[in-house]
Amino acid sequence: MSRTIPIPDKPELSAIQHPGWTEYRVDATTPRSKGRGSHISVVDAFVVLAYAMYWNTIISTRWHAIGAALVLLAYIHHRTTQLLWESVVIIPSLGLQLETHRGFAGISLSASQRFVPWSSLEDFLINEGIRGWNIRYYLVVISRTQQAALKLDVAFENILPKFPILLEVYHGVQDALRKEHGCQDIDSSRSTSTDSEVNK
Repeated sequence: MSRTIPIPDKPELSAIQHPGWTEYRVDATTPRSKGRGSHISVVDAFVVLAYAMYWNTIISTRWHAIGAALVLLAYIHHRTTQLLWESVVIIPSLGLQLETHRGFAGISLSASQRFVPWSSLEDFLINEGIRGWNIRYYLVVISRTQQAALKLDVAFENILPKFPILLEVYHGVQDALRKEHGCQDIDSSRSTSTDSEVNK
């Protein structure tokens, strides 16, 4: 049985404890827009109404029916592939898994997953990059491939949450690493900010 632990002052972040692993999940829907992007909307109702009103025209010819079917399929695809949430999953004795879930009305219909075993993990840190005129922080997993090359995987790469959320997840992963390897943070000096920056 899983247990969800809400994070104070961070409503879009939740820590979900499953038997055998812990998941840090960031909801793609902001508190203000929650219920608009992932549930049935006015646009959905309008589309249904339009098809109902013009149904006789749609089925009057084969080309009308094909065109209407293609438009409907494209709309359904758009609605059912919306970003729902992204997660960092900590699996003790195995490694980290980065997940991106897409679907509709809060129901995950597809998920992409990237697994990084502890044995190949080189670093887990908060980095910074320039996006437009802004400096954005992001979590990055640095691992080594079988060919000894370094590989970078960005956690929450579509949502890019704010620094306080990244710091919460960073500490969670570092705690797991200390338990796994019995050592200090892999490279805490490379985290570009400190706890004092949370309130900035």
